[in-house]
Amino acid sequence: MSRTHLSLALASLCAVAVGHGQPPQGEVLQNPAVEVTESALTAGPANASAVSLKADEASDVDAWGTLGGAVANLHVSEGGAGGYGSLFELRGLSNTPYFSDPSVTVYFGDIPLPSSFTYQGGLFGFGSASVLAGPQGTRFGRATDGGVILFEPGEPEAAAGGELLAGYGSYDSRQSSVEAHTAGTGPVDAEIFADYDARNGYVQNREIGVRVDDQEDESAFARVRYRPSAGDELTLELLRTRERDGAEPLVPLGGPLYTVSRPAEGSTDLDSTGAALRGSFALPGGASLTTVTSYTDWSMNPYADLLVIPPSLENVVLQDQKSWSEEVHLLSDERSEVHGEVGLWLSGGSTDSFVDRSLPGLFPIDVSGFSQSNRSAAVFGQASYQPVAAWTFTAGLRAEDDSKDFTRKEEVPIPGLDYVASARYGGLLPRLAANLRLSAQSSLEASVAVGMRPGGFASFTDNPALIPFAAEHTVAYALSWQAFLVPKTLSLSLRPFYDSISNLQIERSFTATDYFVATAPKAHSEGAELELLWLPSAHWRLSLNAGFDQTRLDTFTSPTSGQDESGNPAPGIPSYTAGMETSYRSAGGWFAAGRLTAVGVTHYDELSSTPYTQGAYALLGLRAGFETPRWILTVYGENLGKAGYYELIVPGVQSGAPGAPRTVGAKVAVKF
Repeated sequence: MSRTHLSLALASLCAVAVGHGQPPQGEVLQNPAVEVTESALTAGPANASAVSLKADEASDVDAWGTLGGAVANLHVSEGGAGGYGSLFELRGLSNTPYFSDPSVTVYFGDIPLPSSFTYQGGLFGFGSASVLAGPQGTRFGRATDGGVILFEPGEPEAAAGGELLAGYGSYDSRQSSVEAHTAGTGPVDAEIFADYDARNGYVQNREIGVRVDDQEDESAFARVRYRPSAGDELTLELLRTRERDGAEPLVPLGGPLYTVSRPAEGSTDLDSTGAALRGSFALPGGASLTTVTSYTDWSMNPYADLLVIPPSLENVVLQDQKSWSEEVHLLSDERSEVHGEVGLWLSGGSTDSFVDRSLPGLFPIDVSGFSQSNRSAAVFGQASYQPVAAWTFTAGLRAEDDSKDFTRKEEVPIPGLDYVASARYGGLLPRLAANLRLSAQSSLEASVAVGMRPGGFASFTDNPALIPFAAEHTVAYALSWQAFLVPKTLSLSLRPFYDSISNLQIERSFTATDYFVATAPKAHSEGAELELLWLPSAHWRLSLNAGFDQTRLDTFTSPTSGQDESGNPAPGIPSYTAGMETSYRSAGGWFAAGRLTAVGVTHYDELSSTPYTQGAYALLGLRAGFETPRWILTVYGENLGKAGYYELIVPGVQSGAPGAPRTVGAKVAVKF
């Protein structure tokens, strides 16, 4: 680690992080909030962080980068092909790139996404995001063991209006978007957001003179709400994305970050559609009923690339996934001494995939495909009891049953080698929490929760013994202390945690021909998060966050070599994350902000091999501009220190996806 990175890590240990804002939706907040006059300092649920995604808060539409710099122990290793192959990690729990259910569940408004490879690389049209760490199965229908991220649309405004935005920057990046909304005061309101975002690639193929990872993305989101009577509301949400990108930007490890030499390139075409119909109804006695029916359709046609390892390896993958779900919540009157909710979750879907891997000009090495159908059902709920004003006790339980039917067909290397299997996963997943209001400005919560991530099947191997993998179970212990050290001015959160994990899912290429998911019988994740928000005046704002995490494989033996790898770090988990942002906004409309984001050492295989380890790095971003009631002008720069690093390392092909180089640009937004 360099002296700069060591100094930053020590500073992050001393200076700590965040108390962002408000709960994402009414049913999420189960413990009493610490109420103060300044809304920016209203406490949210324990082990949760909320981040604003307004247009002037980030330099581009990639909300993942904004979240990673603002939420402790949240890290996204983007592969450059949407969510396909990317890692979304929270408190040491991460998805596997291709085959497992996500550890961190994402809701886009009311639309739950079924798999991490369907998560969009660039996000848009959302006013805020809330990150809830740890198992959330007693609160949400779709939930596994790592946590839940909610992307929320903007709040309704009193008057109709909208915004037009245009931007241009390095690598011929260009962005345009339009947002329009009706007044939110009547029985009906509507909002629509459409975005176009494109740039040239960061990586240059010198052999054929083209950019590798150019991007051209289009997206649209619409929401209509109808309130037929007091307390009742119907909401329709529609989501549509289209990505036409170059090949995944993988470059050989140890070589130049932004240049490659190979005789051909590929492409990544992604299309997705999502819809949700939500009904919220007031019931007698202060109770309420909420139902959400949702559907998603995601397709990749194709994902194609050519890697020179050597020899040259060509990959073509076609894949699509369809999913539907029904989520029901019945909530009692929250003003009662004992109050709570009961929920029902039903979901089903299918995934179809085809892969063709070959040595160009020689022979194919893998031509196969799989089909998988899945069904999930859960009954969940929790109740809170407040015997005295200072104490609140919460107990919850989730009963879940999942089933999967899987068929793999192989043409190469062994024609007719098929694999057919079915499996069921399930269990009872309790949660207990005790919240103590220490004073009018501080609270302490202790909790223990059990989470589960279903097992499944891995198709990138023809060894039947290696195809199925077991369900992952987590027992998460957490403390959360939140305090307003100075009312309306200074808030502080401290959150230590410890997770005991059974069958931690690990996916990688264990041999040249066997890429699959293995499980570590025992593992653990331990760490802490510190978040600080300081508003020294009406014009200045300072936020700090630091997260430290040690995730270890307590018991693990390589399923192919038989080597004992117990005690090694789990792959894909940074040793720490830290972020600091300082902003100034004058009464006359001028504003400026600087953001420093640091990521600790990350091993991308469980052996901590030097070639597959990304060292610690730090990124500096600045933005400044001028705002009037009618328009906003912003200039920005990212990675101004020109840090060179890999966003993601893929050991199986000895390649990595380089992080974005230094970029600068400007954008203007006009309000109407």
